[in-house]
Amino acid sequence: MFSYSGPARLIYPDGTMAELNRVDVIETVTDGLWQMSGAATSAETLNAGEARIKLPTGGEADVVVANVRPGAAGTSVTLLGS
Repeated sequence: MFSYSGPARLIYPDGTMAELNRVDVIETVTDGLWQMSGAATSAETLNAGEARIKLPTGGEADVVVANVRPGAAGTSVTLLGS
């Protein structure tokens, strides 16, 4: 099991990037299937869809960005991956 809290970067398939101020993700194994889930916030505009998340620790994973919620303090999203 792996978990991470801190800054990260999203890279979308078209090459656009967004800095995440804070991301909280956890990776678990259920019946042999690795799954990742979490949430993130950013001062930048975020888009729903496929992306690659890169952590400052060197870790990276393909994720689906969902539940995009713009607000006064920035944008919040849900991250899902397997």
